[in-house]
Amino acid sequence: MSESFIKYYGLDIVFRYLILFALIGNLFAQSNFPNNTVRLINNEKTNLHSLTSKVSFVSFWATWCIPCIKEIDKLNEFIDDYEDVSVILINEDKPGDKAKVKGFVRSRKYPIDDNYHIIFDSDQKLSRQFSAQPIPLTLILKDNEVVYRKRGFYLGDEIELKKQLDDALND
Repeated sequence: MSESFIKYYGLDIVFRYLILFALIGNLFAQSNFPNNTVRLINNEKTNLHSLTSKVSFVSFWATWCIPCIKEIDKLNEFIDDYEDVSVILINEDKPGDKAKVKGFVRSRKYPIDDNYHIIFDSDQKLSRQFSAQPIPLTLILKDNEVVYRKRGFYLGDEIELKKQLDDALND
């Protein structure tokens, strides 16, 4: 926004429009998890539903996003306590950065296994479907339906994430 626009209309109206756009984005965001074909970090193609379980933790993230990394680090501290939960980390780095992402994941020792997946969203299709910008966008799914959605991450948010996972598992 131009400086003259802000001076003329005031910051109040700018913030109101930003809030309105955020609310509209959430209103039209997808509520069920699609079964798109995706590419895993190991370059294998698969369908999203083959990666989910009854309860799944999904996060849109990037290597340059500090809150994303903090969220994943906190998740990795407690996710072993949730053996029935699948983790799907949807990477939003540029398509040409796949080698960088793989190196980053290796250096951070992310526990990629049958329940912990990293996929590339190179064409930004999933990001658009879920209005995922800005990241991180975190979803908790139950039977491939979004039951919890949160944008951003601050230390301490992991308490709410655990509560939401517990609620989804116990419903």
